[in-house]
Amino acid sequence: MRTIFLLMSLFSLMSCGGGGYPLSADADSRYSIIADDAFAGSSVNVLAGVKQTLFTHGQFQYAAYYNANRHLVLAKRPTGSKTWQTQVTPFTGNVDDAHNHISLVVDADGYLHIAWDHHNSPLNYARSVAPGALTLERKPMLGEPQSPDEAGENSVTYPQFYALPSGDLLFAYRDGGSGRGNLVLNRYDLRTQQWQRLHSSVLDGEGKRSAYWDMSVDINGVVHLAWIWREPPDVASNHDLAYARSFDQGDTWQQYDGTPYALPITESESDVVVPIPQHHKLMNPPVVMGDNSSRPFIASYWADSPTDIPRYQVVYPLPQPNTWQIIKAPKAAENFELSGHGTKRPPISRTIVLPRQHNGVTSLHLIYRDDFQSGQVMGLTMHNIIDANWESHVLHPQNVGAWEPSIDPTQWIQHGRADLLLQRVEQRDGNDAESAQVAPSHIGVLSWQASLQ
Repeated sequence: MRTIFLLMSLFSLMSCGGGGYPLSADADSRYSIIADDAFAGSSVNVLAGVKQTLFTHGQFQYAAYYNANRHLVLAKRPTGSKTWQTQVTPFTGNVDDAHNHISLVVDADGYLHIAWDHHNSPLNYARSVAPGALTLERKPMLGEPQSPDEAGENSVTYPQFYALPSGDLLFAYRDGGSGRGNLVLNRYDLRTQQWQRLHSSVLDGEGKRSAYWDMSVDINGVVHLAWIWREPPDVASNHDLAYARSFDQGDTWQQYDGTPYALPITESESDVVVPIPQHHKLMNPPVVMGDNSSRPFIASYWADSPTDIPRYQVVYPLPQPNTWQIIKAPKAAENFELSGHGTKRPPISRTIVLPRQHNGVTSLHLIYRDDFQSGQVMGLTMHNIIDANWESHVLHPQNVGAWEPSIDPTQWIQHGRADLLLQRVEQRDGNDAESAQVAPSHIGVLSWQASLQ
């Protein structure tokens, strides 16, 4: 592991109210309802960082969720419209377990690709029967005659789709269970309309640990990958924040300084940009996004010591070699523990990080849920990462339960607008076997336009 230098900044909040947060509502956010019958007994419809349950292609925005009958539902609307077309599919999911989220994308020809209902289980994949259609055809991803075992598709968790500027797609997932999983990467060739295995193991836990990762594709086509390592399945064993990137659509990978990775990347070969010991309340996975110049910004929350209060922290590289800046948000209003197995229900959600450049100035936005702020959807904005302060916004003033954020990447990259699937849900802490006994709730899209200053 090479030596890195960390520069830490704690920027104060402007116009701070009680607890360090101003509570001004943001006039640039709005909410539109898709349906009123979405399953709400777990957070399966609205997990943080899913790529993605909301995606714009051309003049249409697509969404997916599980309804009260546990069926996978597709939705579609013209961009800017409040009217959604919905299609209940014949496919169902184990919605009691929030791991079984949905991921969708639309390729450059207009075909919708979707994966659903995975927690160490065989791959469920389907594609629309025609461009723009909401009718699905289930099929093997890599084709026959491979069995799920032969294809490495028999123990799938965390499936994620990514659209590439070339029109091709990437599909990533964990093969294997918590504490013993590898990151698998497939690529879809738009010309042949076929999926191929790109890498059987990008990140390899060597049978001892798992990487909990996030991936994104920026406006320039650079693929960013950030992860933490976990030893046994206990979330308290999360440690270290690492990074890789690819300039060739996932074929080859390198550290930020250009040092090539030999695949698979193991713990000993990881480019650890922030060393974080175990038992520091480090949440998994982190989130990563590149700005307009492909500079990566990585965010999660963790505590500075085992007994300290967690806070969101954002990491990005400086021009100096092997030097990364840490920007610390204010601490949570109260301390809490982060340990145990299964889907957790901490009092703050995971966050998304949204960097943006305008006139040579880089701004930064975080969006999250805060139970210490009445369960509202909150935003933190830093108008200039060099010398500005954090400002806080209430993006949605109602209690959203155990909701977590994930965005439509197209809307952010093209318009600087964060479109998020929003639903009030409940989540039993550490319990993936039983859902909360609550009524279905409405699900919709929260849109927030980031200001340029």
